[in-house]
Amino acid sequence: MTEKEDSIDCVQPGYEKIAHFYHLFAKNDDLPFYIKYAKQYGSPILDIAAGAGRVSFALAEAGFNVVAIEKSPAMVSEFKRKLACATDDIKKRITLFEVDMTAFALGQKFPLVIIPASFGHARTTDEQLSTLACISNHLTKDGLFVLDLFPGGVQPERSSFSEPPVEIPGGRTVIRSGVMTIDPVSQILELNLVYTVRDVETEEVLDIIEQTSTAALLYNREANLLFRIAGLHIESEFGDFSESDYTNESGRRIILLHRNR
Repeated sequence: MTEKEDSIDCVQPGYEKIAHFYHLFAKNDDLPFYIKYAKQYGSPILDIAAGAGRVSFALAEAGFNVVAIEKSPAMVSEFKRKLACATDDIKKRITLFEVDMTAFALGQKFPLVIIPASFGHARTTDEQLSTLACISNHLTKDGLFVLDLFPGGVQPERSSFSEPPVEIPGGRTVIRSGVMTIDPVSQILELNLVYTVRDVETEEVLDIIEQTSTAALLYNREANLLFRIAGLHIESEFGDFSESDYTNESGRRIILLHRNR
């Protein structure tokens, strides 16, 4: 095991305390993008590291059949809660499996596979290659794999943020704030999140929930090598979900990949 992989070995994604809040702060600017490619490639769609189903439900509501896989027990529980409240039509369109994206075998192939911003949960080179191998095994011959990455080379080593309050049931609001730090040597991104729940009328603090989320950070040359080893080639790449050209200054790297023929 390399020094890098040894240092990443203890990294864990952190959603267990905040799964029920997570969707409240999603921008959802990626949803029209995924729906566009779903229209081009069709069902079924494999949504990997699907979380609480943000993208899966949007695709199902647009008329597509989705198979979602997720490892986090808290996210799976939230996904199931949302599914139980969905219409019968949506329930028929979504299938959820509680499995690890680094090792899954579903017994079917998909014309479209997506990982919305969660590939960093594959923490080591071995896990990343295993994830890509599983994806390749589940793609149809001409299928498309959409991978959304945060390029390591442009991420600041330290940044902080605080978002506007969001109203939640029970006369409460919740504010999300956080600090992100990056270790460029170990290639670990650590995000320390704080969710502050207040009473709407009195603004009294009712609860403070802290959660640390961590992920492996990938640099472009490293990612490209992983794709090559996994037998995948890049068709095109964008710097945002409006499909602007990707540049070395882009904060997002959205990659369209196919299996090598």
